Amino acid sequence: MILNNTNRRRFEELLITKALQDTSFKRELIENPKMAIAQHFGTQLPTEIEIRVLQETDKVLYVVLPHT
Repeated sequence: MILNNTNRRRFEELLITKALQDTSFKRELIENPKMAIAQHFGTQLPTEIEIRVLQETDKVLYVVLPHT
């Protein structure tokens, strides 16, 4: 799987939509993102890719800076 900026945004939107609709998936995604993605979408992320899933609150906002 190659994640350029366009693919990455679509992938993130898909994950967010699924997590908002399915609380079990959301919990799995936060606890073990690679496993949740593999189980629910049949997609294995490369081993060299690390993925972290965080949930914002009404008092915590996350800003992700792209790599340079």
